[in-house]
Amino acid sequence: MTRDRSAVIALTGTDRAGASTAPAESDAPADHAQDVREFMFGAWSDLLGCHNLTEHADFFTRGGDSLLFTRLVRRVGKEFGVVIPLHDMSRRNLGDQIDLVHTLRTRGISGRARPAVTTSGIRTFLAEQWRDVLDCPTPSDGSDFFALGGDSLLVTRLVRRVGKEFGVEVSVRDILTATTLADQTRLVSGLLTEALRPAPLLRRRAA
Repeated sequence: MTRDRSAVIALTGTDRAGASTAPAESDAPADHAQDVREFMFGAWSDLLGCHNLTEHADFFTRGGDSLLFTRLVRRVGKEFGVVIPLHDMSRRNLGDQIDLVHTLRTRGISGRARPAVTTSGIRTFLAEQWRDVLDCPTPSDGSDFFALGGDSLLVTRLVRRVGKEFGVEVSVRDILTATTLADQTRLVSGLLTEALRPAPLLRRRAA
């Protein structure tokens, strides 16, 4: 299981061993916290196929792996409309994840959420990453990643940076079919829209 945890951390580029990003206490109503708690317990149970969970449970020691963890983060984003980079949850037990999601959701409710990501902002970020990883001048919308010297290794670096910045899962295959700056901007924008779309609550399984 340690390998799976390392895979998530490697995927997001997090190398701050033992780094803590524990959220501050929130003033949100208690029912909001309970809502998050019920959803997170349900999501863990659904993904891991286990029911005897406590807030001290660790996702990876309970059978989770990097793929299931990515699915968990995406479900949370869809349900509560928050963007959570993988590395922010990769070292947390169930109780810590509940606190993190509750705090991020509360900030959104109180109007202190992270500013909405715009298409222009996505394009600007991608252009900066292209310049950095390709060592090229500022690209235009029609510039092609591979024509400018990109390869599979550089695609992997780009995918990690996009995932860390926006909290969405972008596959290498996606980038291989979206090779221009304009195509990649549309790709990331679409993934963000999908991630923030509300989803029905998971049905609680009988004990």
